[in-house]
Amino acid sequence: METTVKVQQETKKRLLRLDICEKGKTFDMIINDLISNYQHTYKDYKKNVSDWKKSMEEHGKRVENYNKEKVMWDRLLKWAKSKGFKG
Repeated sequence: METTVKVQQETKKRLLRLDICEKGKTFDMIINDLISNYQHTYKDYKKNVSDWKKSMEEHGKRVENYNKEKVMWDRLLKWAKSKGFKG
């Protein structure tokens, strides 16, 4: 089944200027290329955002562990100085 899609002249010109338009390609092929590109890009975007959120959570945990260790080492240094050790 074929459907007619009305496209303004400016839209047609813009489509024809794209790199995906080659001689012999139909508008159906071009539209399918655009849809595939969008799906691929959107999928990558979602994965990248997911990976970024995961890395930010891991970074937060590392910062939290660093801060806990820093407090411990600061206390240890303070204790050592109180016992006469030089630091």
